[in-house]
Formats: sequence, structure tokens, C-alpha cells
Amino acid sequence: MKIEVIKRDKNLLEFYLVGEDHTFANLLSETLHENKHVTFAAYTIEHPVLMARKPRFRISTDGKITPEKALEEAAQKIFDRAKDVLEVWEGVIKK
Repeated sequence: MKIEVIKRDKNLLEFYLVGEDHTFANLLSETLHENKHVTFAAYTIEHPVLMARKPRFRISTDGKITPEKALEEAAQKIFDRAKDVLEVWEGVIKK
């Protein structure tokens, strides 16, 4: 995964998420929407073949946090949830 910043302003961040597709992009978008300071979060895949693994994201915030901070918090939340699932799974298979 690689992030290529397209545009960065005080309350706006646009970037490509290189190497990912709808699976992770949708998860990230939905997690960003859980943040009350995120006013807009969405992605598009500009071409279904040529850009299939390069979603373009746009994140806007209300100014109380930066879009970069919102992205960091969403990434941490995804990591924490994945860790919780792994711990539950390990508990199940050890029985």
C-alpha cells in the first residue's frame, strides 16, 4: 500500500491509495464516516481496468481535526477491530 497525495488543504485531503481495491477502500470510507468531525469521506475508482487498484479518496473535516488526523484515527480503529477479531478467533480455536 502506498499513499499518493493529490491535494492537501486545512480541512481537505485528496489522495490515491495505491495497491488497494474496493475491499479496503470501502472499509476505510465507512470507518471515516464514524468520526463526527468528518463531513465528507468517499472514494472513486477512476477506471475499472487501468485504475482498479488505485482508489482516489477525498476526506473533508469540520476543522476541529485535520483530515490527516481523521485518517490516522480510522486506520487505528480498523487495526484495533482486526486485532479483536483475531483474539476472539484464537479463543475459539483453542477450545
